[in-house]
Amino acid sequence: MFPCLAGSLIIRSMPLRLVHLHLPHTWQTRALPHVFIRSVMLILWLILPSLSIAQRERQIAKEEVGAWLNQKSDCPADPLPYFWRFDSFDFKGDGNREVIVVASTCMTGTAGPDIHSVIARDREGSLVEWKIAEADRSTYDNLFGNRNYDLAVKDGTLVATFEDDPDRGTAPLVIKYKRNGDAFEISSITKTGVFPTSYDCAKAVVEVERAICHVRSLASLDRQLSTLYKSVWSGLSIGQQEKLKSEQRDWLRRRDRECEPYKGWISCIAGMYQNRIAELSKRIASPQKEIPPTP
Repeated sequence: MFPCLAGSLIIRSMPLRLVHLHLPHTWQTRALPHVFIRSVMLILWLILPSLSIAQRERQIAKEEVGAWLNQKSDCPADPLPYFWRFDSFDFKGDGNREVIVVASTCMTGTAGPDIHSVIARDREGSLVEWKIAEADRSTYDNLFGNRNYDLAVKDGTLVATFEDDPDRGTAPLVIKYKRNGDAFEISSITKTGVFPTSYDCAKAVVEVERAICHVRSLASLDRQLSTLYKSVWSGLSIGQQEKLKSEQRDWLRRRDRECEPYKGWISCIAGMYQNRIAELSKRIASPQKEIPPTP
């Protein structure tokens, strides 16, 4: 007990002023900043690895997003949504990667993905969805049938690429976005235009007719058929001309009925036109023959 007490007394009796007695004041003022900097560097060296680990632990997992989407969509916990795309990208440049998700939940059936989102974490660590601006409804007037789109990062930019039929040679609509805080604004819109047909597309009411106006190959077939029809018409008698007109009207009704835009509508319309063109081409070769009834 006494040695401890003596030690305690000895320590307490060691006056700190001894430092002041033996070290110049100028040395202390210069040394203290160096000591402080070294202490800060030591602390950073000790905590940076733990910060890096914590950051890695904040990365967003597919299973976590799937469970979160099911809960939001009032879907059963199992199975998880089908992911068409699950990419990560650091939009803010802060080391935390957000995820770009294109997925189908239980709400969509076979219609295609119903989720197109950028998902991040908030400060509490919960998943949140960043708002993506919607384009004006008129932007989508060149899309028909089963419309779907992909959402991806291309060259550092968030891009929505739309399609309505795989037979389209070029994507009919592409929307690019720029980040504004925790949301995305539209930066540019690129879409296919209206191609010339045998009729006035501005007055087209039937969906098949409007769709033909927005597909170059179909518009070309329509003009070809119109030219051929007029050629056949000019070589017929008045009675035969009336029969041809009635036959053409029946064909148009059948085209609109059988090729109503949904899945595969471009190939359906193209096939109808090609068959009709082949049929009228035979009439040119045999102009004196009577027009057979439309099947």
